[in-house]
Amino acid sequence: MEAWARKGTVRLPGWLDRRLPRIATEPREKASEPAPSPSTGPVHATVVHGFVRSTEGDPIGSATLTLLTPAGHQLDRVESLADGSYILAAPAAGPYLLLTTSPGYEPWTRRITIGPEATVHDLTLTEETVDAVN
Repeated sequence: MEAWARKGTVRLPGWLDRRLPRIATEPREKASEPAPSPSTGPVHATVVHGFVRSTEGDPIGSATLTLLTPAGHQLDRVESLADGSYILAAPAAGPYLLLTTSPGYEPWTRRITIGPEATVHDLTLTEETVDAVN
């Protein structure tokens, strides 16, 4: 048996030890967090994603999208990218509120239903109208 493979020895062969970062050969530390209990069951998170566009079809970057529970508690908040795309995380499938704001556009709020698989929800924002004051 090779010297490096003896029981209780954590040394790697010289050629492999030089190729791996030192951290990979160190023993793992004990986790500070307790392991989740089996009774809690698996978490089934999902997402809603899509594009934010103007009525002309142009992408709206930096729009703020907020996912809320039906009771109004915030779950996730992101800004759309330059191409108008966004992704919001939801803890599970079900009904939610989607609130979208962007400077120069009317606020947009809708009730949406997110499925167990990723849900696509594109939205269109209307330009804000300015009332002229004489």
